[in-house]
Amino acid sequence: MKKAKRLMFLFLALTMVTGVMAGCGKSAPVSEPTASAAPAGTSATPANGEKVTLKLFHNWVNVDEAPYFEDLAKEFESTHSNVDIQIQNVGDPDFKSKLKVMMGASDSPDIFFSWSGEFAYKFIRAGSVWDMTDYVNKDTEWKNSFVQAALNPFTLDGKLCGIPVRLDSKMMVYNKKIFTEQGVEIPKTFEEFLADCQKFKDAGILPIALGNQDPWATCHYLSTFNAECVPEAVRLKDYNFKTGEFTDPGYVQALNMLLELNDKGYFTPNTNSMEFDAARADFLSGKAAMTYMQAIEFKHCVESNIDAGVFSIPAPADAKGNKDWVTGSPDGFMISSKCKNPEVAMELLKLITTKPWQEKMITQLSSPASVVGVHNKDNSNQPMLDTVATYEKAGGFANWLDSDIHSKIAEVYLPGMQDLLNHSITAEELMTKVQQVAKTVQTEAE
Repeated sequence: MKKAKRLMFLFLALTMVTGVMAGCGKSAPVSEPTASAAPAGTSATPANGEKVTLKLFHNWVNVDEAPYFEDLAKEFESTHSNVDIQIQNVGDPDFKSKLKVMMGASDSPDIFFSWSGEFAYKFIRAGSVWDMTDYVNKDTEWKNSFVQAALNPFTLDGKLCGIPVRLDSKMMVYNKKIFTEQGVEIPKTFEEFLADCQKFKDAGILPIALGNQDPWATCHYLSTFNAECVPEAVRLKDYNFKTGEFTDPGYVQALNMLLELNDKGYFTPNTNSMEFDAARADFLSGKAAMTYMQAIEFKHCVESNIDAGVFSIPAPADAKGNKDWVTGSPDGFMISSKCKNPEVAMELLKLITTKPWQEKMITQLSSPASVVGVHNKDNSNQPMLDTVATYEKAGGFANWLDSDIHSKIAEVYLPGMQDLLNHSITAEELMTKVQQVAKTVQTEAE
């Protein structure tokens, strides 16, 4: 029966994609919570027995991931007899384009996965999502259970419109054995970081494994460096496509930090030709001292018997940005403004952020939890525990650059990093191109 429901929803979704064009015209304002929002611990299911259907759209498609949401739906339905949850999932390569079409149609998903930052903000600005601020504020215990920095990337103009369900962050992962053998300690400044890299190079050890065949890899470095080098207020203004200028000298400084690591031979040679997985394998086999790794990848260190530690890449001494932020991003779910029962949808999001389901998020999906106090030695490896301790006290998250800026700016910025490492463009020339496209997209609609 459940499978039949999924197939029926898939048929309806495909019909919608081919038969309905995205809506146009001026967007409605963000929907406000209704006065009937259910208090914590109560059911928002209509008392008259009316059947409630919630369409859930997510991007976890692997055979060991998708069952998580099937099981979540079953548990929710078991305590909400009037609710029927219909699930559809699409992998990352097609998710963004599929979601865009679905949100523009009349039969949009009620609950959908969303990255945070600019990806989420465009839905808030367009009035496409339900404003859950009042609902969340009424339940202070639930609100305070989150890593607080994870709520900000789903908040725009004081409106909270998304619930983080996991946190992924980027940390420099290092081989403790190699560090000990070479007498290298964790650097506290970027200058010390460069000195450490030189020690490894002098000893015939590759300092940092990096595969940049797909430039999102260096994009993650620049996510860090931009946050460190550009004043926060300026960077946030620039990342908003309506006001972005990208003229601050910190952007050039950030690119030159990346270039210096490459030109001094600290990255994998010919990194633009190296696949990301191949470079990571060099670290996991003990051929490199460090690699920049997402928390969801830490399991590979355990599987490869690498005794790994983690640290954030430190900022230069003269940096004018945020020095205590963590690079990464919470992601989670938003509720469509077209959802007929947003309070019921919120109860489902409450369930996924309870301790049992957050623990399953860690063990079943290998994803860091968004709720405080869930990670422990029984469900997390040591690099993960160290990372959680870092981001729980961080000032904020420096989101992935390609998710935090307009897609047309990213189309210039990311390949430009490859050109920079190939010396076919300078940092100043690349930023001039970024400035030009930023000026162009200011005049465009969402």
